[in-house]
Amino acid sequence: MIVLLGSAILTVQAIKADVADKRATMLTIEGQNEATLVVAFEGWISDNFGTILAQYTASGNVSTLTPPTLAQLVATGNLKQTHSTGPFWGGSYATSMTMVPAGCTQAAGDCRVAFTMYPTKPLLKGSQPDVGGAAQVAQAGSKLAGTSQFGYSNSQNPAVIGGINGSFTTANPLGAKAATILATNGPNDDGSSVYIRRDGSLTWTGDQNVNGVSLHNVQNIDAQGTIAAPALAASNVAVSTAIRTPSTLYVQNAAGTAPGPLDAGAAAVHGNATVDGFVKVGNLAVPGTACSGTAMSANSDGSGQLLQCLYGTWLPIGGRILRMAYWQVVHGTVVPAPTCPNGGLAQIELTPQNFSVDPTTGVNFGPVSGTGPWTILIYDGVGSPIPGARGVVSTYCAY
Repeated sequence: MIVLLGSAILTVQAIKADVADKRATMLTIEGQNEATLVVAFEGWISDNFGTILAQYTASGNVSTLTPPTLAQLVATGNLKQTHSTGPFWGGSYATSMTMVPAGCTQAAGDCRVAFTMYPTKPLLKGSQPDVGGAAQVAQAGSKLAGTSQFGYSNSQNPAVIGGINGSFTTANPLGAKAATILATNGPNDDGSSVYIRRDGSLTWTGDQNVNGVSLHNVQNIDAQGTIAAPALAASNVAVSTAIRTPSTLYVQNAAGTAPGPLDAGAAAVHGNATVDGFVKVGNLAVPGTACSGTAMSANSDGSGQLLQCLYGTWLPIGGRILRMAYWQVVHGTVVPAPTCPNGGLAQIELTPQNFSVDPTTGVNFGPVSGTGPWTILIYDGVGSPIPGARGVVSTYCAY
């Protein structure tokens, strides 16, 4: 009888130990399952943060958001397989999402999604709160949840959820019930703020160091400060204020081996200009018309004649009367008229050089007017040519 009684006691103890071991295993698995769900929710939030933020802004910054269902997580691939909608002790998993902090805006880039998930029933054992079991679930979930945090409520302060290792505290969503389990990604973080979001929904909050690597396929760069580089190459550069250089600014070809061409609009040079090539100006000015300032242009007829703005009038550089040609002439020499650019009037000037005449008669030179060509006549008073008489003729363009 004693042996049978001892055997029965040992059997009961073994059964109790086996039951306790199985329960501990189930609690660990439950924590791991909840961690899998929380990670899936975090992934969904990260993937859809731009859409969530747009909906939040469109709603007038209403902070309460609608979390996805488990079926939606499976459909999007954030959850790899179908999971139970609640823990093994009954109830379901309740979720909530809120945009924080209150009043955040997309423009400021300070918005985050706060997420929580918790079973709608506390963990019980023999109709009593199983605080130790709840702690075991939270511990197991914390080990697999990455950046998420697990916590539970104890018997001393059941209205508050305390995170593992004091990571957070929050109000118990089930009220003052011990052994309530809750997981959160933190009250001010959507779990992905440490990353640069490729959808542009989160702005940078500090200086970035790209570790010397290149940025390719960039469309626009808008800088409010200084762009500093030992070499700057661009096919199109728009500058709204100033290009600053500590010394000479060089425009070179793509290889940097020789000066490159520069095509620009209006330019103001507040110093000396040294030109090693040709200077070409536009065919804009009309001689005799009004102008202002100190300016230079080419004649509008395209002849290449350079004009200057002299006392408010476009006139040739060199004066109003320009000498165009020089001729040695005798009686009967034909002097062609000069080709005058637009606005010029052809003129002739005859200067005698060497002749002798009968002192009883006179000397006549002609012509002295007209636009040419001119025939030079050197004759005496009776109309006879003077032998050996010579002269010099200069032709002009007058403006």
